[in-house]
Parts: sequence; structure tokens; C-alpha cells
Amino acid sequence: MKLLPLVLLALLLKLPAGAPPKVRVALSPLTRAAYLGALKAAVDTKPTMTFPVRKQKRRIVIPAAKGSVVFKDSDVDEEDPDWEEYTYQGYWPQFQFHLMRHNHYEWSKNVLVGRSGQKLELDGEPVFSPDLNYFAAVAAGIEYWASDNSIQLFRFEKGRWWQVWKLEPSIDPATWEPAEIHWLSNSTLLLKKRMWTGKKPGNTFAYAKLEIH
Repeated sequence: MKLLPLVLLALLLKLPAGAPPKVRVALSPLTRAAYLGALKAAVDTKPTMTFPVRKQKRRIVIPAAKGSVVFKDSDVDEEDPDWEEYTYQGYWPQFQFHLMRHNHYEWSKNVLVGRSGQKLELDGEPVFSPDLNYFAAVAAGIEYWASDNSIQLFRFEKGRWWQVWKLEPSIDPATWEPAEIHWLSNSTLLLKKRMWTGKKPGNTFAYAKLEIH
């Protein structure tokens, strides 16, 4: 057997059962004018959200297929480094996923919990594609050390969210961090990058188009 088929087989064997294949995302630079022009056609898609769960006695209990998933606020003061608090954001019936905000003394994250018990923690907010098959999440990790520095792309398949692509811009040396991301179509996104190079690090921006293949 030749080397290439062996490599492909090894990669396939590493994928969890039922996981969709990884995708390739091509980035191409845009001028500021082109970005602002394209931004006018961006699609802001919000999945239907309901609110079936209420927080009680500082606890959020999420029903799951194999027992409940429980989130409990800490008992310490907000000025204590161990302080943390959960806020229920709602439920997406289409995906059977709940969304919460996890606030800690030093950072905040978005937490997604599915009916299967799957739990995802994201530094960024999920931004959904128009067909709701994907969401992207960006996290800026250069200026704020407690955050990841990444762009993540997830696809919904068989009742779960699967990460199908991730880009981690360099931090050492610092070059750029994602500032905003927007969907133009089900396979095209717009990206605004905060640049940490040049004469005004952190105060200049660059722009790009992302195409999913």
C-alpha cells in the first residue's frame, strides 16, 4: 500500500464515529472598502430560542440523556479569585442545546450543553450560518491573556456540534487577533482582524474573506 493511502486511513481512524470530515477554509485579503461594501450583505441568523429552564438556589440543572448536568455558582464573594457564576441564556429546540454564560473572576465563556450531555466551552459567541448547519466562534487572545486566540468552525451533525476547522493566529510574536466575523452565505464569511504589528499595535485593522471548501 502506498504512503498516501496509509496517511489518509490513519486520519480517518482518528475521527470519532459519526464525525463530519474536516473542511478546508481559504482566506483571501480584502481592502477596507471591499470589506465595508460586503458587510452590507452580511446575514445575521438567530436560531429560535425558548426558556424551559430556570435557575434555582444558584443552580442550573440541564436534563440530559444520561442524567442531569448541574452548574452551581460559587459561594465566595465576587472579589474572590475563585468566584464564578452561571447565567442561563436559553434553549435552541432545533439543536436540542442549551446556552449559558459562565462568568469567572478573570474570564467569561459561553457554555453549550446538548441533550446527549455534550458540553462545549467557547471564549467567543456562536455566530450561525444562514442555513444553521455551521457556527463560527472567534476569540481574541493577545490583549486579553485569559482568552484563546482562535477562529473555530463547528458543524451540526447527528445531534452534536463537531469542530471541523480551527485557525490559531500567532501570539508569540503577536501578529493579529480576530475582532469580528460575519456570514455572507452558507460557505462564505467576512473577518475583521485587529493587528498587533506596525506603528500602532492594537489600533489598526485588516480584513479578509473566508471560503469553506
